[in-house]
Amino acid sequence: MKQQIGGGHRGSFVLTIDNVIDPDNYCGMATLSLTRSSLSVRLSRGEKVAGLLRDLEVPLTSVRSAEVVDDPLAAVRGLRAPGLALPGVRRIGTWRRPGERSYVCVRRGQPALRVGLRGERYDAVLVGADDAARIAAHLDAAVVAGTPRWTEVEVTVPGPVPLAGTLTLPAGSDAPVPAVALACGSGPLDRDSNHRRARFDVTRQLAHALAAAGLASLRYDKRGVGRTPGDWRAAGLHDNADDLAAALDALAARPEVDAGRLVLAGHSEGAVLAASVAARGGRAPAGVVLLSLAARPGDDLLRWQARRIAPTLPAPARALMRLFRVDLERKVATNHAKVRATRTDVARIGGARVNARWLREFLDHDPTRDLRRTAVPVLAVTGDTDLQVPADDLEVLAAAVPGGAEVHRVPGLTHTLRRQPGRASLGAYRGELRRPVDPEVLDVVVGFCRRVTAP
Repeated sequence: MKQQIGGGHRGSFVLTIDNVIDPDNYCGMATLSLTRSSLSVRLSRGEKVAGLLRDLEVPLTSVRSAEVVDDPLAAVRGLRAPGLALPGVRRIGTWRRPGERSYVCVRRGQPALRVGLRGERYDAVLVGADDAARIAAHLDAAVVAGTPRWTEVEVTVPGPVPLAGTLTLPAGSDAPVPAVALACGSGPLDRDSNHRRARFDVTRQLAHALAAAGLASLRYDKRGVGRTPGDWRAAGLHDNADDLAAALDALAARPEVDAGRLVLAGHSEGAVLAASVAARGGRAPAGVVLLSLAARPGDDLLRWQARRIAPTLPAPARALMRLFRVDLERKVATNHAKVRATRTDVARIGGARVNARWLREFLDHDPTRDLRRTAVPVLAVTGDTDLQVPADDLEVLAAAVPGGAEVHRVPGLTHTLRRQPGRASLGAYRGELRRPVDPEVLDVVVGFCRRVTAP
């Protein structure tokens, strides 16, 4: 397809579609790549602009089907919203139809790989690739055949506030299996560790990795989030620990689960809760997984975060702080004093409603006290570029556990459990969250859970 710009005189320029998407014109073509844990789509600069798309990476655990499409232009169905469609030549962008949202990047004369997804932003991906057949053939046979590697059951965890959750079971298992109770991070996160503005997806990806290795798991919506009633701001830290303990009991009561082979696992606040529940006595887990746990009181941790984060803020923000003589750590300490002066579950600090009781309990809570009472194997994983938890605390953590702990300080890993090249920055979180949880972290967690629950 050509459009003449200007006359036919010398020096005129002819704009063609190939000019827009040709490798010689800097834009190149979409590329598909497959690793042992994820499928990724990398677009050229021109394709990103034309389709208003970004690069995409999805964990293999989210793939439900894969097939080669010989005529991908004809396979695109629905309304373009937004994107580029050149009839008979090119389609790039997002296509929507009832119940389906598709990521599309196809061209005339090139086969495409169509991948069905579960639990992701897109329900399907349709991307052109000369080697589409090879990639489809290398996807896991169970995925290609449409055979699930796990089943998921909606459950309710009984307690003062009934918790809506998901029990994930490995497919094809008849005998009771070992299982893991999963706890997500702080704030209004759902069972998958997702916030309405940030898709962390940690517990969902952990659940699927565990199921693929033969372990069941239970994850749940926090109070006031998803399908669980209540108000997350009114829940204290100790309430959240009670909820995890209730989830562990509910997991043990399931007939599909071996109650003698249970593990507690948590990320961020979830790790605080896992350590707390493990130290209570009562139902003793076979092991505890602590992802991004600080081994210091909450007050000290939040001050450390202020010192660590301030230098990573964008230059304009740092300039304004200097101009108005804002000391971030001092401001944090001032807010702590205001929180400590409250007596209600929810209070207004600086004009915002905050979970005051949770903060009061968190400020005074020191996880090392729980670790000293933990008599089961412990795995601790923290990234060395984590801006919210000091990686050096791994040494303190290991020394606090009576039997020692297996610790992993992962280079380049951030608090999101993804790797971030270069200087750590909160501003990079959005880009990180488009990628799956780091496969090394998943492997380490799954390996530990299998070892501690081995018959």
